[in-house]
Amino acid sequence: MDRLNAMNLYCHIVETGQLSLAADHLNISKGAVSKQLAKLEAHLGGRLLNRTTRRLTPTEAGIAFYDRAKLILESVEEAECVVSGLTAEPRGTLKINAPMSFGVHHMGKLLAKYQQKYPKVIIDISLNDRQIDLIEEGYDLALRIATLKDSSLIARKLAPCHIVLCASATYLKQYGEPQTPSDLKNHHCIRYAYTDSVKHWMLEDSKGKKQQVIINSLLVSNNGNLICDAVIHGMGIAALPTFIVGDAIRKGEANIILDEWRPQTEDISLLYPSSKHLSAKVRTFVDMAVEHFKPLKGKRNEWDHALPL
Repeated sequence: MDRLNAMNLYCHIVETGQLSLAADHLNISKGAVSKQLAKLEAHLGGRLLNRTTRRLTPTEAGIAFYDRAKLILESVEEAECVVSGLTAEPRGTLKINAPMSFGVHHMGKLLAKYQQKYPKVIIDISLNDRQIDLIEEGYDLALRIATLKDSSLIARKLAPCHIVLCASATYLKQYGEPQTPSDLKNHHCIRYAYTDSVKHWMLEDSKGKKQQVIINSLLVSNNGNLICDAVIHGMGIAALPTFIVGDAIRKGEANIILDEWRPQTEDISLLYPSSKHLSAKVRTFVDMAVEHFKPLKGKRNEWDHALPL
């Protein structure tokens, strides 16, 4: 049994849901597809598909086999492209992970530009704020907002992420504006669940002096957009990246406070596994992302425009 051909056949069956459609795609008979599927299941020693009168659906083992088989087929195709000199034409599925708020606000335009230029690439992007394992979970790229530690991953910096303390005029009118970092302990603060789990903010002034401030939180959330909305509606003070709160500041819905004290600026970077022969789809996406997010003429990114940074 040719295992690569069997994997290709199985993937077509899963994607079409019917033996007849898979047969049409592969230009072979339905009987041949059924026979090869039976050989594959016998070779693996388990059932890959649940059969109904209308559709075939993968079993739990079948889903796992499909995911691995798809990656193997794409790797083989990319290896053939390297040998034949066709790496200029990216293809296959590009699996990306990105933080929720940054993805919602700033990834759509980039993805549209990329897909328009490279139509043979299917983009599969997941948005969440947890730290994923690229290799273990099968991602090609991950966008991270952090000061990165040494690792086996390659990092390409896209832009700085400025973080500011902010509150609405309504809140400041009711509770007053803090004048020093120590004043924050007497205010309602909104905590981001992932990074502020220790219930304090580390602030730094322009001279590099640092001060740790214990905060009292009436709201804790793992979503920056929700925190920004809570700030706008007067719920308290938050430390937010300008790519989230920038528009609210420009509209006067939120104000930067304690301007001389800020959380540390982080890097917005793309991470990918180290590889001697970087796939065309990863290489072209990274290059386009670097160009897309490069600073404007005033040496600022789009989301930092007209902010007092």
